[in-house]
Amino acid sequence: MTEAKSAAPAAKETITRNFLDTPSFWREYPDRDIEFVRWYPCNITPLTSDQIFSTIETHPRTVSFYLHIPFCNQVCTSCPYNKLHTRNTLVTDYLEALKAEILLYSKLGYLDGVKFSSGYLGGGTPTTLRAEQLDDLLGFLRRHLEFTDDYTVTIESTPVDIDQRKIDVLLRHGVNRVSMGVQTFHDPLLRYLGRARAHTGDSALRTIELLDRNGMENICIDFMIGIPGQTPELWAQDIATLTSIPVTSFSVYNYAVLPGSEAFFAVQSGITPPCPSTKEADAMYHYMHEELLSKNYLALTYNDFAEPMKPEWAAKGAQTFPILPDGSKPYQGLKAETLSLTDHLAQVWGRCGDMVAIGSGAYGYLNNHLYCTEPDIGRYIETVRSGRLPAVMGSYTDEHERRCRTLVLGLKLLRVSRAEYRARHGVDPYEYFTEKIDDLVGKGLLEVTEDALQVTYPKGWHYIDNISKTFYSEANQRLPQPTSASTEILNWQVRPESGRRMLNIV
Repeated sequence: MTEAKSAAPAAKETITRNFLDTPSFWREYPDRDIEFVRWYPCNITPLTSDQIFSTIETHPRTVSFYLHIPFCNQVCTSCPYNKLHTRNTLVTDYLEALKAEILLYSKLGYLDGVKFSSGYLGGGTPTTLRAEQLDDLLGFLRRHLEFTDDYTVTIESTPVDIDQRKIDVLLRHGVNRVSMGVQTFHDPLLRYLGRARAHTGDSALRTIELLDRNGMENICIDFMIGIPGQTPELWAQDIATLTSIPVTSFSVYNYAVLPGSEAFFAVQSGITPPCPSTKEADAMYHYMHEELLSKNYLALTYNDFAEPMKPEWAAKGAQTFPILPDGSKPYQGLKAETLSLTDHLAQVWGRCGDMVAIGSGAYGYLNNHLYCTEPDIGRYIETVRSGRLPAVMGSYTDEHERRCRTLVLGLKLLRVSRAEYRARHGVDPYEYFTEKIDDLVGKGLLEVTEDALQVTYPKGWHYIDNISKTFYSEANQRLPQPTSASTEILNWQVRPESGRRMLNIV
């Protein structure tokens, strides 16, 4: 037998870790599920504000808000969120509608005497608003909603949509956290993201320095893994830059090439280079975890980190927990509920508490109902002008769903206290979900102690969304994350009997 001329060609690496190399949003272990779990439940149907408050079941002590500003001066090539190019007349009408909605919530009986402990202005890019518009909106919020003494408010921005005037306005109205979409400090990669005209690595560094010099208490930046053309070497340089600048916290997200998007066709046609493979991107995540944890950075989730413990944080009662309970390495996680600067994340995921949704295409949770607001900006404006809250879809959570929800979202924070779970739900999580938890323990994804359920490191972190989805109720199995904001992606249809639009889940 003659020797083969050459070995069979190696399989070509797929171009991205998300939609193009993953046949389904639902993956079963040992396959890794990479759909980012952030909301629960998923079985949303048409829902009105009258239905949400028809029977009052709870009365929260504190509440958060999410306020959506769907405007950007430049729309990124792969952004899935509800957003529009900034247009002056529409912006003015939208801001007046936001104030009308805030007034409706200020008069809502369900929120009588309730204080806001945190808030988040997202988008879009909220800082595309002019300084005087931000001043008017933030002042209106403070006048008509009541806040706790140690409240935190976050606003999203890009490096070029914030300046000295806007920083002065933010600080004057108590905004103490800026979350800035840096994505990478490498200019060629920013061009592949469609960000080249928006900012450069140097301009991002200058903005971070400006925020720090003005006393912004918490500066957070967003990074991306999986960008076209990104290499492990470039990623290591980004992490080195990150650890050398005055950033309080940061988040890392997977770059998503969405079918039919501008980025999709650019990658497919070779205009932009291929994205790192799933294997390469996973290696970048692992490198980041080891590099940061070894330098005493604190993990909030598998993709959210805070800088090493500050004396002032410890003085305020901030607490940590060992990521490796055996103590083999001194890696630490931060208990989000023990620090005011992380209260929003603790409220939304840790406590699964109430959150008011303000704006078009926003999500909230009130009176045991997950709900989303009208994503069509024109209909949203019409609705609040008529004196009605703009809830259009959602789902009621009974006690079983609430027990599921606490683990689906709470384990994203890497640890759920058994005592706190018992206080909230009247049952121990291990006793209630024994079979599911034993299965996760057997797979090496979860550890059970007398005190807590804790995600293992590094294996459990790698499978974090598989772990979350383990606790989906039967009614929510295999349903995608609900998001009325992604109107470009989701398939909406009109229900003849109600005239409302709803998700066509297939």
